[in-house]
Amino acid sequence: MNIETLNELMKINNINSYLQLSKKIAIPYTTLLDLINGRGDKLSNIRLIADFFGVKISYLIEDNKKIITINEKNLVSVEKYIGYNFLSNLLSN
Repeated sequence: MNIETLNELMKINNINSYLQLSKKIAIPYTTLLDLINGRGDKLSNIRLIADFFGVKISYLIEDNKKIITINEKNLVSVEKYIGYNFLSNLLSN
């Protein structure tokens, strides 16, 4: 699981600790720590986290994505891709 992505989602949602997150998603704290430390691989637990934050599972597993746009003056803009479902659905259409 991409820890940077998880931490970013937690920050956006005002979740201050992994303990707080484990209580909100109803999985044991030790199970969450196993996922964070790369020892857990149970897809159902990753799905719980993804569903809680409203993101696709792949967003939690893959490296952070960037959206690169080029404006009419050929200036490049790089924005962090947040990965919320509504944005993902827009991008996949």
